[in-house]
Amino acid sequence: MMSIEENKNDLMPSAWSDKLTEDYVEQWGELLLHKRIPEFCNLLPSEIVLDIGCGSGAAVRAIASNLSTGHVTGIDPTSKMLEIAEELTAKESNFQLTTFLLAGAEKIPVESESCDLVLAVNTLHHWMNVDQGMNEVLRILKPSGRFVSIDDLWEESIEYGHEQIEHNESSSCKDDLKTRNVIVKLLNNSGFSNITNNEHRQPDATASIITGYKI
Repeated sequence: MMSIEENKNDLMPSAWSDKLTEDYVEQWGELLLHKRIPEFCNLLPSEIVLDIGCGSGAAVRAIASNLSTGHVTGIDPTSKMLEIAEELTAKESNFQLTTFLLAGAEKIPVESESCDLVLAVNTLHHWMNVDQGMNEVLRILKPSGRFVSIDDLWEESIEYGHEQIEHNESSSCKDDLKTRNVIVKLLNNSGFSNITNNEHRQPDATASIITGYKI
């Protein structure tokens, strides 16, 4: 793996200030949804996992708690997010099964064909270059490895309708990548196979779960 410093020059400046990062983590950093992610991904205890846009590391910690011989790496382009993630994860007994790296989806600092599972939890629409990011996902996945996009059911939310009106072309948030049909099409066009498009509706968590496999 590259070190954080080696990869730092390849990142575009993060739009997240320390204050915005802390406010986001306080509101959205730890959700019941995160605890269900191992189940949503059919995680095996020996798998090598990478979480793109890991934020404060909630999904990373949930995955690590279900691993035995595996390992999970979280990447995020915001230094403050990783600072918080490392601080919180250091308190966990299985912290040695985790790694955090400063990186975006467009240049992932891990070896080719090294991951069984790559995740994007409510982050796909924030990727700076989606096509480049998907190429990187395919590069780092082992043959028959899987990519899982887990998102809120955006199209059912009032906020999504407002965002469609308010966001302009310069927005870094790509609203069309909040829709399940567009994500499925993206995976198809990127060369994934056996794509499934499921949803989870329970009081603890409501989410779309889209999975594609590397051929």
